[in-house]
Amino acid sequence: MIYLDYAATTPMSETALEAYRQAAGRFFGNSNSLHDEGSNASAALESSRKLLASILDVQHTGLHFAGSGSEAVFLTLYGLAMANNTSGNHIITSQAEHSCVRNACHWLARHHGFEVTEIPATPNGTVDCEKLKESIRATTALVSIQHVNSETGAVNPLKEIGNLLESHPAKFHSDCVQSFCKLDIQPDEWHLDSISLSAHKVHGPKGLGASYIHPRVRWEPFIPETNQERGFRAGTVDVPGIVAFASAARELSTERETNFKKVRVIKETFIQKLQELAGDSIHIEGDHEHDSPYICGIRVKGMEGQFAMLQCSQKGLAISTGSACQINEQTPSATMLALGYEEELAKQFIRFSFDPATSEDEILQSADVLSSILKTHLEHVKM
Repeated sequence: MIYLDYAATTPMSETALEAYRQAAGRFFGNSNSLHDEGSNASAALESSRKLLASILDVQHTGLHFAGSGSEAVFLTLYGLAMANNTSGNHIITSQAEHSCVRNACHWLARHHGFEVTEIPATPNGTVDCEKLKESIRATTALVSIQHVNSETGAVNPLKEIGNLLESHPAKFHSDCVQSFCKLDIQPDEWHLDSISLSAHKVHGPKGLGASYIHPRVRWEPFIPETNQERGFRAGTVDVPGIVAFASAARELSTERETNFKKVRVIKETFIQKLQELAGDSIHIEGDHEHDSPYICGIRVKGMEGQFAMLQCSQKGLAISTGSACQINEQTPSATMLALGYEEELAKQFIRFSFDPATSEDEILQSADVLSSILKTHLEHVKM
């Protein structure tokens, strides 16, 4: 099986696996316990927190762990919105956000009376900054815009958005799950108050996410009087998982620039080969010269993406039809709808996502597989 669904999840690296194995044996204590075993676990936890914070160049006291990237997003958006609702009850996000962000915003609207404005995408897949600027009100309490779109790889101009919000009391959050350890992230320079991360997107373990909230920013815990993670999340902290997360992130971030260049070549090679083979049967979404090289969104003309994905799977190629968190909903890609596609066209979307470990041979084989599926499909339609 050729695996090209790294935006959905990544296998744990050998470094992360070994770090987990050692930490599970050495730091099995509850990090909140006051005896020596608890103190040892707490020391390992704080060392990992500092390591992850150093990768982001942020204060480690603002980094909080959660059970997933999606949970980190929800707890962060809830905490920021509820603590800053004295500024107003208006939230701005984008139509192309990951479902966890949109769902959290809709939940705040239903249960706490917030009004949500969703900004459409530009033709290249990024948020429309002019419409975002027009949407900012005196009552805007929170703005959440993703860094990298998980379906097309479009990279949003967070620095530009941060400059727009610098003198406004609204808090600025970004889902950085698809960019952490892959693209440069500068929370302080971009005036970000908060970002969210996920371990399993960077060859760490599943069931673990993190949120950075600048220590100067007020936030409200979802469960009051919780004493784990400074009140951010209830439950015994998974110290071995966090040690593995930090180890995986350190390894990947050290090679970030080299990996970026390598994956850029992989994506360009794939697009060139696919266009040679499939021609007008496919449409590459976004501006692939400026998008994240780790993600390649494609619309297969005249064929539903789910059918194309299943056909690829039968031929030993693992891809997806968009964000794994909404696959079972049988709904069109939210990003494609944000781009203005009708449902029928939006359902033609499939996603390839790459890793530094992806080989040129895998890329060329994958292009052959998809083009052969399209050719067979077109011949069948003509019959």
